[in-house]
Amino acid sequence: MDVPDGVYRIRNAASGLLLLVESGSRVSVAAGGTLPAAEQWEISPVHTGGGICHVVSVHNGRLLDVANASTESGARVQVWRANAFGAQEWIVEEHLDDPGVVSLIAVISGLPLEADPQGRARQFEDTDSPAQWWRLEPV
Repeated sequence: MDVPDGVYRIRNAASGLLLLVESGSRVSVAAGGTLPAAEQWEISPVHTGGGICHVVSVHNGRLLDVANASTESGARVQVWRANAFGAQEWIVEEHLDDPGVVSLIAVISGLPLEADPQGRARQFEDTDSPAQWWRLEPV
């Protein structure tokens, strides 16, 4: 899916919680406030027309990143300085049966971003669960 360049809030479809930067490089899902930078993400294509995106924290300019470039299910997701590595590249996959809902798939592993029950962001095997579905809300 080609997502228009821009700034978004990324809301989990199951919990309604927002993807946000906590402190340092930690990323979690939590209730949002009044649009602080920690809950805003710029989505931009890695290459024009390629369908692969960077998801950049407006809070600190770091990229959404699979920790340690892991390909394992359950690996945590963080923000990290840009390093031109596949752990910071994401495919935005639209759910055709639910317009406005997407999955964010880590290029490094092929695994979707998930909000786990403890409120942490991680990549996890595809369960086609609402915990792995997200709404992109333009800011």
